Amino acid sequence: MISYPDLVIFDCDGVLVDSEVLASRVVSETLSEYGINLSPQEVADKFAGYTDEAIRHYFSTTIDFILPDDFAQIIEQTTIAYIPDELKTLPFIKETLNNLAYSYCVASNSRTDRLDCALDSTGLKDFFPKERRFSSSQVKNPKPAPDLHLFACSKMGISPEQALVIEDTSTGVLAAVAAGISVIGFTGAGHIIDNKAQGRKLIDAGAVAVFDDMRQLSTMLRDYSAA
Repeated sequence: MISYPDLVIFDCDGVLVDSEVLASRVVSETLSEYGINLSPQEVADKFAGYTDEAIRHYFSTTIDFILPDDFAQIIEQTTIAYIPDELKTLPFIKETLNNLAYSYCVASNSRTDRLDCALDSTGLKDFFPKERRFSSSQVKNPKPAPDLHLFACSKMGISPEQALVIEDTSTGVLAAVAAGISVIGFTGAGHIIDNKAQGRKLIDAGAVAVFDDMRQLSTMLRDYSAA
């Protein structure tokens, strides 16, 4: 466990913005066009934290169902079209960022266009200028590989041992652990039905602690700094 975070790395979807409900609905509706019937909640439970390419790969390798080559592009374009009117931030995230006494950035499994749209449409643009935004478009391997978190640390000039990651999915937690970065799990997003069960999953994946209200984050970080 770290004693002092020189950098806090936020995931975006399900941590900064409550996007997993929207994304899961788009994936559910698109899959139904190809005869795969999963509810938005089933999609969220199974694929939260996955890239759209990883979802396509899942179906091709587990049930030998080949989705079209442009499946990820369809999901991306459809989701981006909904974001300006539908996407909201997680409660209290702006207040938390305003009061955060640590350097921070965002590292998201979304591609750059979608990440930019999410941050710019929800009033988070000024909190995360371009030089503090990192997406799966910038690395070879997305989460759960460590590439993105390591890339963010490198660009921010911080060693992984002195960073702390905030993630809402096992995919993100595994990525942070693989990068050698301590990670706290967040369970307060709208797609999470059972906070306690999700918290256990994140702990099992390697999170050192979990919380479900962004107002708790500053206190948790101060506790780590004082340890």
